[in-house]
Amino acid sequence: MTPHEQYQILDSKLASLIGPIKFSADINLKLERITHLLALLGDPHCQFPAIHVGGTSGKGSTATTIADMLTAAGYKTGLHTSPHLQLLNERHQIDRIVAPTSVLVPLLDEMWDAIEQVGRDLRFGKPSYFEVQFALSCLYFARSKVDVAVVEVGLGGRLDATNVLPAQVAVLTNVGLDHTAILGDTIEEIITDKAGIIKAGQTVITGVSQPSARQIIVDKCAAVDATLQVIDPADNRKVAMAAVHAFAGQKEISVPPIRIAGRMEVMQTAPTVILDGAHNPDKMRYAAQQLPTADDVILVLAMKAGKDVAETIQYALPRAKQVIVTEFQLQGLWEAVPAETLAQTVRQLSAAMPVTIQTNPFDALNYSLTTAQADDVIWVTGSLYLVGNVRQYWYPNARLIDAAEQRLHGSLSPFP
Repeated sequence: MTPHEQYQILDSKLASLIGPIKFSADINLKLERITHLLALLGDPHCQFPAIHVGGTSGKGSTATTIADMLTAAGYKTGLHTSPHLQLLNERHQIDRIVAPTSVLVPLLDEMWDAIEQVGRDLRFGKPSYFEVQFALSCLYFARSKVDVAVVEVGLGGRLDATNVLPAQVAVLTNVGLDHTAILGDTIEEIITDKAGIIKAGQTVITGVSQPSARQIIVDKCAAVDATLQVIDPADNRKVAMAAVHAFAGQKEISVPPIRIAGRMEVMQTAPTVILDGAHNPDKMRYAAQQLPTADDVILVLAMKAGKDVAETIQYALPRAKQVIVTEFQLQGLWEAVPAETLAQTVRQLSAAMPVTIQTNPFDALNYSLTTAQADDVIWVTGSLYLVGNVRQYWYPNARLIDAAEQRLHGSLSPFP
């Protein structure tokens, strides 16, 4: 069986866990299923030390930065993040090498009886798509005997599946208004949920800057006897370094060059194409500030349904000379805002802005490339799912699947 055929099996089996209701807090935010599943698997999540990373803005990049630093310091380091950009394998990494499909498929097959058993034993049904992905990482890390695993929270904190992890270090990056329908309408409600990852005896590192939110973290740490270190001013790279020192003690830690796919990633020049998965107001504002100074920016935009579109794209539009709206391809649980709806919001915010609708993301990218001048900047943003779609233009999925197999015993480079 080819790696591509194996990948289709992996994708199909995991997709079968997505029910007719793709996401509901009542269904998905439970700890009973993941606790039972991991128990049936021998509690692999308890077989390695861990650093748990939550927050709103920058938790994925902070987790990746921590993992890179630990790998550079000589630790065999697992990394679990979500969502993936292109391949499911990206969620399961050791020393920043994505897990080969030929390793993941047998592990998932081994887990399947336990997955079915959970569905029979509990009234909440089978474990969810995300829960199984997390459990798969835990089993992979345990079997690989990692020295440490860095695990990104999926959604919120208190009832996220990753919160069964007995982590030695907890990290909370800055917070903002995201997933408000699930986590609450205020920063205070959101940080209260996210601070649910704080446990007794931990070292807690935070870059939270809002005074009221920071006080909630202070109070939670005091209540459970956790040690708190505040990074002020908030800086995710400094937060990552503090987390590494909290885990490794005084060991000398180098800071390697860190490149994170889909985060201000420059894919080519003339025209310059930048992929960035900014998908909430805080991330979009930051990304807009990081763009090259050129005024000739072509904005290629898609967003996930349920996001505050107007609040987010208001920071992108001042940098754009034209906007191409599109929709990412259906990705697991999530659907895109219809391109026409997105175009209407752009016109409401900027009546004079030229707007083109290209529903297919690959058509949107090709249109931007064919209409851009050599000195233009094409900025693809609004959704990590969109970034994952168009990134295939430079890194086709089939090539990445093969590369994961080839790098199993080869280079440590996370990029082809």
